[in-house]
Amino acid sequence: MIKERKQDKYVLKLQQLGKVYRLIEQFEEISRIDLSKLSRLAPATITSLTRQLINERLIIEKAVRNTENRGRPAIGLCVSPFFWQSLCAVLSEDRFDIFLCELDGTPLAEHSFPLRREEFAQLDRVLVGYVQAFLEKTKLEPYKVITFSIAVTGELDSEERYVYQLGNRQLTLDLKALFHPYFKMPVMVTDYFQTWLFAESSVGSVIGCDHVLFLQLDERINLSVLSQGDVLRCNKQPKMNIDKLITPRLNPIQDKLNNQLPEIERNQIINQLTHKAIYKLIDLAYPNNQQIDNIEKIHFLCEQAQKNDGKAVDIIHHIADLTAYHLMCLVNMFSSKKVMLNTCLLAAKEIFLARLNQRLSLYHCDVEVVTSRYKWNSPEVLTAAIKQGIYDGSLLGDLLKNKEKLC
Repeated sequence: MIKERKQDKYVLKLQQLGKVYRLIEQFEEISRIDLSKLSRLAPATITSLTRQLINERLIIEKAVRNTENRGRPAIGLCVSPFFWQSLCAVLSEDRFDIFLCELDGTPLAEHSFPLRREEFAQLDRVLVGYVQAFLEKTKLEPYKVITFSIAVTGELDSEERYVYQLGNRQLTLDLKALFHPYFKMPVMVTDYFQTWLFAESSVGSVIGCDHVLFLQLDERINLSVLSQGDVLRCNKQPKMNIDKLITPRLNPIQDKLNNQLPEIERNQIINQLTHKAIYKLIDLAYPNNQQIDNIEKIHFLCEQAQKNDGKAVDIIHHIADLTAYHLMCLVNMFSSKKVMLNTCLLAAKEIFLARLNQRLSLYHCDVEVVTSRYKWNSPEVLTAAIKQGIYDGSLLGDLLKNKEKLC
C-alpha cells in the first residue's frame, strides 16, 4: 500500500511538471505567481516544480523589466532553447528520414535515406545502419538528446511497438526492441497520423476549433474526429476505421478497378480512394509510365495535371468527387465545422481543392476545408510527439531517472 501511494505521488508529480512546462511554453514568458493561478497549484508547489525543471535545463529564468514600478526586475520563466535536442525519424514506404532538432522543431541536421525493394528483406539491419551513419555524420552529443522518436506512416500494433504494414508490404518489425540497444535515451514509436493530429490541433491550423474532422488519404483512409474539444476514440485509439464505407458510382472509371472482387467489396472506400486505387487509375491513363507504386507516382500525376493534361485532371477531379461525397456524410454525422485534409494530391492543390469545394457546395455542405500548416515530415510535426510526452509527464519520467528527486 505504501509503495502504491509513493508511485501515485510520483506519477502525479510528473503530470504536474508536464502541466507547468506546457503553461510556460504557451505563454512564452510567465511569472511563478501567474503559473500558480493558472495551474491552480500552491505557490510552494510551483516553486518546487520550477526548480526541478530549471535543474533539468528544460526552462530558464529571465529578468523582466517592469516599466511601471521601480526596483529590481521581476523574474519570468521561459522554455530553455539552449540545451535539449531530439532525434526524430519518419519511416515510410520508400524512405527513412532522420532529423536532429531542437525541442521547438528547429532542424539542426537532416538526411533522407531511400529504401529500395531489395532492402526490405533485411529492413532491421538497413535502418540501424542508416541511423549509425547519421550519428557519425552529425557527431551529436548524446547527453543532450532527450529521446529518439520514430513516426511510422504504416500500420502499428495497439502497443505501438510493431510495424506490421508499410505501404503494400507486410512486416513484423519491433522498432523499440531494434533501437533500444543503441541508445541510453528512451525510444518512442508513434503513428505519423496521430502525431500530425496532435500538432495541428494544439499549435497548427485548427487550434481553438472544437469540431474538426481530420482526414488523410493514404494507403488507408485515416479518420479522426474532434468533437466539443475532445478526440473521439475507437477501441482506445484516436483513428477510426472506415475502410468498408461504400462509395457510390460517380464515374464509369470505377468499374475498371478491382474487377476480380465482388461488387460490394469493389466499391468499398479502401478499394476506391486509397493510394493503391490511385496507382491503378494512373496505370490505366498512362499505360507506358515507368513509375513504381509509391508517392512519386502520385507526384507524377500532379505534375501532369499542372501541365493541363486532361487525363490527369480527370483522375484528380474523380478523387475529389469521391472525397466530397464521403466528407458530406461525415460532416453531417459529426456536425463538424472544419475539415483538416492531408493527401499527396495537394501537390496539385489548386485543382484538387477547387473541385472538392465545388462538389461540397453542390451537396449544401457548409464546412471549411483547411490544409496542413506543416509540410510532409516537418520536424515540427515530429517533435509534437516528444512535446506530448513532456506534457503528460511520461517522457519526464525517463529523463528524471532518480525518482527520489520527485518524492
